[in-house]
Amino acid sequence: MELKQKLQMLMKSRNLNGQRLARLSKVSDSEISRILQGKSRPGLDNALRLAQAVGVSLDYLADDRIDVEPSQAEDALTAEDQKILGLCKKIGHEEALDIMKAVQRMGYEVAMARLLGIAGRPVIERDDQIGEPRPTALSSNAPRPTASA
Repeated sequence: MELKQKLQMLMKSRNLNGQRLARLSKVSDSEISRILQGKSRPGLDNALRLAQAVGVSLDYLADDRIDVEPSQAEDALTAEDQKILGLCKKIGHEEALDIMKAVQRMGYEVAMARLLGIAGRPVIERDDQIGEPRPTALSSNAPRPTASA
Protein backbone atom coordinates (compact mmCIF):
# COMPACT_ATOMS: atom_id res chain seq x y z
CA MET A 1 0.00 0.00 0.00
CA GLU A 2 1.34 3.41 -0.94
CA LEU A 3 2.04 6.24 1.48
CA LYS A 4 -0.86 8.34 0.21
CA GLN A 5 -3.31 5.45 0.72
CA LYS A 6 -2.01 4.73 4.21
CA LEU A 7 -2.20 8.38 5.17
CA GLN A 8 -5.75 8.72 3.80
CA MET A 9 -6.84 5.59 5.69
CA LEU A 10 -5.21 6.80 8.92
CA MET A 11 -6.71 10.25 8.58
CA LYS A 12 -10.16 8.78 8.06
CA SER A 13 -9.86 6.44 11.06
CA ARG A 14 -8.76 9.33 13.27
CA ASN A 15 -11.32 11.77 11.90
CA LEU A 16 -8.64 14.14 10.58
CA ASN A 17 -8.73 16.39 7.57
CA GLY A 18 -5.67 17.91 5.90
CA GLN A 19 -5.73 21.04 8.04
CA ARG A 20 -5.98 19.13 11.32
CA LEU A 21 -3.18 16.83 10.24
CA ALA A 22 -1.09 19.85 9.27
CA ARG A 23 -1.68 21.40 12.69
CA LEU A 24 -0.89 18.17 14.57
CA SER A 25 2.18 17.28 12.52
CA LYS A 26 3.50 20.79 11.88
CA VAL A 27 3.73 19.89 8.16
CA SER A 28 2.34 22.50 5.76
CA ASP A 29 -1.13 22.11 4.26
CA SER A 30 0.32 22.29 0.77
CA GLU A 31 2.85 19.53 1.46
CA ILE A 32 0.13 17.28 2.89
CA SER A 33 -2.01 17.99 -0.17
CA ARG A 34 0.86 17.03 -2.51
CA ILE A 35 1.49 13.82 -0.52
CA LEU A 36 -2.20 12.85 -0.60
CA GLN A 37 -2.27 13.41 -4.37
CA GLY A 38 0.82 11.24 -4.80
CA LYS A 39 2.84 14.15 -6.22
CA SER A 40 5.35 14.27 -3.38
CA ARG A 41 7.04 12.03 -0.84
CA PRO A 42 7.90 13.71 2.46
CA GLY A 43 11.44 14.11 3.68
CA LEU A 44 12.55 12.28 6.81
CA ASP A 45 11.57 15.08 9.22
CA ASN A 46 8.08 15.50 7.76
CA ALA A 47 7.53 11.74 7.48
CA LEU A 48 8.41 11.34 11.16
CA ARG A 49 6.08 14.18 12.17
CA LEU A 50 3.25 12.67 10.12
CA ALA A 51 3.80 9.21 11.61
CA GLN A 52 3.75 10.63 15.12
CA ALA A 53 0.64 12.71 14.40
CA VAL A 54 -1.35 9.67 13.25
CA GLY A 55 0.17 7.33 15.84
CA VAL A 56 2.05 4.84 13.67
CA SER A 57 5.67 3.89 13.19
CA LEU A 58 7.78 5.64 10.59
CA ASP A 59 8.57 2.23 9.04
CA TYR A 60 4.90 1.48 8.47
CA LEU A 61 4.13 4.87 7.00
CA ALA A 62 7.18 5.12 4.73
CA ASP A 63 7.61 1.52 3.52
CA ASP A 64 5.11 0.70 0.75
CA ARG A 65 5.81 -3.02 1.26
CA ILE A 66 4.31 -2.97 4.77
CA ASP A 67 0.53 -3.14 4.54
CA VAL A 68 -0.30 -3.70 8.20
CA GLU A 69 1.04 -1.75 11.16
CA PRO A 70 3.20 -4.14 13.20
CA SER A 71 1.58 -4.83 16.53
CA GLN A 72 3.31 -3.30 19.47
CA ALA A 73 3.42 -6.13 22.01
CA GLU A 74 4.75 -3.90 24.78
CA ASP A 75 1.81 -1.53 24.33
CA ALA A 76 -0.84 -2.90 26.67
CA LEU A 77 -3.17 0.09 26.34
CA THR A 78 -6.86 -0.56 26.07
CA ALA A 79 -8.92 0.97 23.28
CA GLU A 80 -10.28 3.51 25.78
CA ASP A 81 -6.74 4.45 26.88
CA GLN A 82 -5.71 4.91 23.27
CA LYS A 83 -8.76 7.10 22.64
CA ILE A 84 -7.88 9.26 25.64
CA LEU A 85 -4.29 9.58 24.47
CA GLY A 86 -5.52 10.58 21.04
CA LEU A 87 -7.69 13.28 22.56
CA CYS A 88 -4.76 14.51 24.63
CA LYS A 89 -2.67 14.77 21.47
CA LYS A 90 -5.41 16.80 19.82
CA ILE A 91 -5.79 19.33 22.62
CA GLY A 92 -2.09 19.56 23.35
CA HIS A 93 0.26 18.44 26.09
CA GLU A 94 -0.04 21.46 28.39
CA GLU A 95 -3.83 21.58 28.19
CA ALA A 96 -4.11 17.85 28.92
CA LEU A 97 -1.88 18.27 31.97
CA ASP A 98 -4.01 21.18 33.18
CA ILE A 99 -7.13 19.02 32.91
CA MET A 100 -5.50 16.13 34.76
CA LYS A 101 -4.35 18.46 37.56
CA ALA A 102 -7.86 19.90 37.87
CA VAL A 103 -9.38 16.41 38.08
CA GLN A 104 -6.85 15.45 40.73
CA ARG A 105 -7.58 18.61 42.72
CA MET A 106 -11.39 18.28 42.49
CA GLY A 107 -11.66 14.55 42.77
CA TYR A 108 -12.96 12.19 40.13
CA GLU A 109 -16.69 12.32 40.95
CA VAL A 110 -16.83 16.11 41.09
CA ALA A 111 -14.84 16.49 37.87
CA MET A 112 -17.02 13.98 36.02
CA ALA A 113 -20.21 15.63 37.25
CA ARG A 114 -18.96 18.98 35.95
CA LEU A 115 -17.74 17.56 32.65
CA LEU A 116 -20.98 15.72 32.00
CA GLY A 117 -23.09 18.64 33.17
CA ILE A 118 -25.09 16.56 35.62
CA ALA A 119 -24.60 18.86 38.56
CA GLY A 120 -27.86 20.75 38.99
CA ARG A 121 -26.53 22.69 41.95
CA PRO A 122 -23.09 23.78 42.98
CA VAL A 123 -20.87 20.75 43.24
CA ILE A 124 -18.75 22.01 46.10
CA GLU A 125 -20.60 21.57 49.37
CA ARG A 126 -20.09 24.02 52.17
CA ASP A 127 -19.80 22.84 55.73
CA ASP A 128 -23.14 24.44 56.67
CA GLN A 129 -24.86 22.43 53.92
CA ILE A 130 -23.86 19.13 55.46
CA GLY A 131 -24.73 20.03 59.04
CA GLU A 132 -21.28 20.74 60.37
CA PRO A 133 -20.47 24.17 61.77
CA ARG A 134 -18.06 26.19 59.68
CA PRO A 135 -14.88 27.10 61.48
CA THR A 136 -14.54 30.82 62.02
CA ALA A 137 -11.28 32.61 62.44
CA LEU A 138 -10.88 34.89 65.43
CA SER A 139 -9.82 38.34 64.43
CA SER A 140 -7.33 40.24 66.52
CA ASN A 141 -10.03 42.82 67.43
CA ALA A 142 -12.62 40.28 68.51
CA PRO A 143 -12.83 39.40 72.19
CA ARG A 144 -11.39 36.00 72.99
CA PRO A 145 -13.60 33.48 74.78
CA THR A 146 -12.85 33.17 78.46
CA ALA A 147 -13.03 30.03 80.51
CA SER A 148 -15.64 30.18 83.26
CA ALA A 149 -15.08 28.26 86.39
